[in-house]
Amino acid sequence: MSQPIQLNTVEKEAIYRMRELFALQKEVSIATEVSEEQEFITTLAEQALYPEKPQLCFQKVEENLEEQAAFQQDDTERFHLAKKLHNRPCICRLITCGGVDDGKSTLIGRLLYDTMDKQEQESIAKNQVYLRKDGSIDYALLAGMTEEEAKQGITVQVSYSTFEGKSCSFLMADVPGHEEYTRNMAYAALDSDTAIIMIAANKGIVPQTRRHTKICYFMGIRNMIFAVNKMDMTGYDRAVFDMILKEIRQMMQEYPGCHIQIVPVAAKSGVNIIQAASEMPWYQNGSLLELLEQMLQSKKDDRFYFLTQRICKSSQIKGAVIKKRVIQGEMVSGTLQTGDEIFVYPTNQYAKVTKLYLLDKDVEIVNGKNPLGIELDRELDIARGSVLTKTDILGSTDCIEADILWTSDNRLTQGKRYLAKIGTDLVNAAVTKIHYQVDVNTGDHRYAEYLTKNALARCELCFSKQVYLTAEKENRTLGTLKLFERETGLLAAYGNIIQTISGEVWKENCKEVTAAEREMALGQKAGLILFLHDEENYANCVERYLLGMGFHTMQLMVEGTDEKERIYIRKFLDAGMILLLRTTPEGIGMAENLIGEQDRIFSFAGSCREKEEFSNCLKQIKQWASSLL
Repeated sequence: MSQPIQLNTVEKEAIYRMRELFALQKEVSIATEVSEEQEFITTLAEQALYPEKPQLCFQKVEENLEEQAAFQQDDTERFHLAKKLHNRPCICRLITCGGVDDGKSTLIGRLLYDTMDKQEQESIAKNQVYLRKDGSIDYALLAGMTEEEAKQGITVQVSYSTFEGKSCSFLMADVPGHEEYTRNMAYAALDSDTAIIMIAANKGIVPQTRRHTKICYFMGIRNMIFAVNKMDMTGYDRAVFDMILKEIRQMMQEYPGCHIQIVPVAAKSGVNIIQAASEMPWYQNGSLLELLEQMLQSKKDDRFYFLTQRICKSSQIKGAVIKKRVIQGEMVSGTLQTGDEIFVYPTNQYAKVTKLYLLDKDVEIVNGKNPLGIELDRELDIARGSVLTKTDILGSTDCIEADILWTSDNRLTQGKRYLAKIGTDLVNAAVTKIHYQVDVNTGDHRYAEYLTKNALARCELCFSKQVYLTAEKENRTLGTLKLFERETGLLAAYGNIIQTISGEVWKENCKEVTAAEREMALGQKAGLILFLHDEENYANCVERYLLGMGFHTMQLMVEGTDEKERIYIRKFLDAGMILLLRTTPEGIGMAENLIGEQDRIFSFAGSCREKEEFSNCLKQIKQWASSLL
């Protein structure tokens, strides 16, 4: 029986991100023979463990055997399900979102249950895992909600499920409704084609409805279905539905280019989920599943894009004899067949396709989004990050304008450097300007010097090299980006590329950089810590202490009587540094006059000769330095 997938933290990412599933074979041979099912699941686990560091995905399997063991048991059914998804003509990725307790998990569970055959439904009805105390089915558990989440009545982690439509396989993400878990919700939205936004009929539109709608739009989702749930609690009152419908249409006026549908449902009882509801004769526009199928048919992208993940060695394609390299990666959209001519970025070279490998099969033609191996008629300089198209249609730039959702606990400041991932390319980047921050509830734009967690904003970014991309409206995959903190490697932001910025625009901004802008880039204000000459050891210790806390510092020794020394001190302060100044009493007076603001000055007493006294002094310095952030 094909039961709903129950995925752990590692596996859920692996199943969901189908573009990472091209690598069924390993770069190294495995000493022990592994079954096809085991090998497939091992690959899923590997790629989920390192979702944003693909270069780590293909290390020797032997190095991770203990970690992988848990993912190689009882996975035959999941293996066949993943294979089945690839054999379908299309895969539609969905996200369900909305306010807390609007019925997202229940809706998904109902979709899963109602699309099963009778034998599977009977099995679910007998399985105590999915039953409440009264013997009724808890559909939220079918969607992958944990027992703890079910007790709380909220979703915390993103869970993934699949179900079959008439012409398509659906891969659905159930995301948290609570604001605290916005990062999880946004991550799922970035890879989704369509959003189902839940609204409880007994509550109407709530702040989280507006927040999730705006985030979905920011993440590039233009197909949205608003499911007005719990209509049974209103007695299927048409007036209630019409009122909410009017509110939705008014709200969606600020989102141009969106294709929306509004459907009344009762997820718990299955009304209007799969088939038209007799309980609501006044509604004639189709069930939720029918609307999903219709929306899918309207979604079409015929342009061919391929993102290179790695170059495969000759022995790595199962059952094939290859004399040339095979390019492995993700086919984003379009159609590709043997004999087609392709164009390679960034080398700007053409070549012809001689063979195609879809999973473990040698094929003649491939359609749509798929993991793919490509063999060419000539050797080209191709590496991870290279983009393949059929014609020269991509532009290159080192500056873009993008809408981003900031998800890091650390705030974003202008000028700070990050790592940006566009397609499969990883490049150094800096946020050079924050145009405005968006108020999630009102849609208003407001000035922002920096961004905090869960903030939405339009920004300018500059890259360390030319990158090949499109605007998000042209292609979702090449038009999106992710930012990572350089220090920790943690994901910091998701974004959609709005447009490239020309060189002429940059010429207009070639003004002298101010001291305030330097401070903003460093994320700190300039400050002074004053020492006398005989306190060298204390100055060294204090500077090392501040560096360990992440502050930008410089230590300087001056007499304080020379004009050149005055200039040196001024330049370091203008650079946004915390300056540890070893000087004379005369020099202390001169330095205090230069900085002006007393709260930016810390005078080291010089009397803390004992360890305990010095420790207390460091605590005071920490408190003072924190005020400069």
